[in-house]
Amino acid sequence: MAFLMQGFVALSTLLIVAAASLFGVSHASDTPSVFSKDSLTYYVQVEVGAPSLGTLLQPINASISGSFGQAVVFAFNATKSQSRTSKSLGLLRGYTVETNYISGGATRLLEVEFLDYDDGQYKGTLQYQGVVTPESTELAVVGGSGSFRGIRGYVVVTFVSSNNPFSTFLHKVTLLK
Repeated sequence: MAFLMQGFVALSTLLIVAAASLFGVSHASDTPSVFSKDSLTYYVQVEVGAPSLGTLLQPINASISGSFGQAVVFAFNATKSQSRTSKSLGLLRGYTVETNYISGGATRLLEVEFLDYDDGQYKGTLQYQGVVTPESTELAVVGGSGSFRGIRGYVVVTFVSSNNPFSTFLHKVTLLK
């Protein structure tokens, strides 16, 4: 009986492997391609005035530091081209916290972003963080997963256009090897 059972298990395993091969199922195909380029470009579509989660955070000591102001959680679409209807490449989620280092100083924004990316060849996440100012926006790439595992670099965010209530921003990601 034990011999029959071993034969049945071996035959079952062989049939499963054969079926997986026949239908193209394998673990290797589930692993995304490793991102090997030194840059990545995509557009972010922002609906201005869209509902978001926000709260006002009080300063630790208002006599020496500015307030932390409004904290906003966001979710935006990432697209292949400037058009909102172009191919979707994923979602950009994160939060922004208004922060003034000096009481009465210029507004600065602390931003943390999480890009969930899938263009059909590369799939994974990228995480960004940094300070946004009216003059420029450059965020650090602090890591990734999937195709972007272990990646470091920076992303420069540039305003492209506005067509109320939407604004479009170009994200140019430079990756360091």
